[in-house]
Amino acid sequence: MASSTLNVFQRLARQWDAAHPYNAAQVLKIEGTADPATLHGAWHDTLNALGLGRVRLDGGSFSYEMLNGEMSLYGIWVVKPPVTLEDHISEQLNRRFDNPSEPPFRPFVLAGEGFYYLGVVYHHWVADSVSIRTVLREWFVRVFDPKQAAHTPVRLPQHGYRRFFDVIEQASAMGHGLLTAARWASTIQQVRRIEYSCGNDLTVRFTVRSAPAGWIKTLLGTARALGVTLNDMFLAAIAQVCNRYVPLKNRPRRRGLALGSIVDLRPYCRDNEFANAFGLFLGFTNVFCRPRDFRSPQHLLQTIALQNSQQKRRGIPQASALRMLIGVALGSLISPGHISQFYQKHCPMAGGISNVNMNRSWASEYHPSPLLDYIRVSPTGPMMPLVFATTTLGEDFHFALTYRPSVVPPEQIELLCEDFLRHLSDFAR
Repeated sequence: MASSTLNVFQRLARQWDAAHPYNAAQVLKIEGTADPATLHGAWHDTLNALGLGRVRLDGGSFSYEMLNGEMSLYGIWVVKPPVTLEDHISEQLNRRFDNPSEPPFRPFVLAGEGFYYLGVVYHHWVADSVSIRTVLREWFVRVFDPKQAAHTPVRLPQHGYRRFFDVIEQASAMGHGLLTAARWASTIQQVRRIEYSCGNDLTVRFTVRSAPAGWIKTLLGTARALGVTLNDMFLAAIAQVCNRYVPLKNRPRRRGLALGSIVDLRPYCRDNEFANAFGLFLGFTNVFCRPRDFRSPQHLLQTIALQNSQQKRRGIPQASALRMLIGVALGSLISPGHISQFYQKHCPMAGGISNVNMNRSWASEYHPSPLLDYIRVSPTGPMMPLVFATTTLGEDFHFALTYRPSVVPPEQIELLCEDFLRHLSDFAR
């Protein structure tokens, strides 16, 4: 397989990974009983067909090396009781990919009552959610629908993020990005920082909660009636729970609250350079909430919706590449042990979101049987103490929460999750 140049987000993610494992996960919930031997063979067939294996780094480029006869060394991890899905994912999010011979994918199976979880924990710098969905599709169909299996290796991109600037004119892209970065730097100075009681502890945990069946359909109807998106609603609810549960320092000139959103950049590329490429192609946006925005949930929602609409119109997701480039440059001057303090001081985010509608993916073809659910798990990185991965499949909705216990104690998580769903339900009343 041809090599690919590390793009700016991959470089940034690798810097974050030096401070704490920057891992993510995706999990299928499947009805029935698992056959580990069948799943093991299907996993190896998937890697071979897609041309994936261990990663070889060569300066600023990387490529995949197929495992061939070494497949047996990297099989599926059969998770045994009493370990739960939350326990296993939590442990894996904090476990480094520090063996250069190991592939950046750790498959596992975990049995439930009448169902089982089939998932992959992955080194996030190698792939985004779209790319991992391709891997899980091929693994899934080799077991349940073999005729639909693909046999073509994935394609690595040959261009970096500069390609996205074709969406806005190349001549103005840099100036627009600099203006955006300057505005962001000015606004972030008004944002409250997090009160850390445990210093530099970046350990994370994972939990997942589901809403009642059909609940998301009602919420979608409300969003349309209000002229906002579901993502706007999710961010408004996240802002309210962060304002209550995340310990934020109150200072005279720092009274706001900032949230981050991960954005898939693939749709913004004019020539579809990255539409079907395997890798990491993400940007980000931010919303800022002032104290007066919290006086009314509806006002908070409209404020966030307006910001998101303006950012999309101005090309902020693409322009975020410049901020990432600045982050890479500054990060190269900071030791891994001090990266988290740098972001806590200069990029204080109270929380974040990664929102995906799986009805636009292959998963919808096999839901609700045999695919019961599709769970995505996002890392927090050094900037955020908690991240919501909101996922819709069919008329089902759940959210996976990755959080730092050093910031938000585990005993508060149940109330936080309940409040998140309550705030969303309040919008529908």
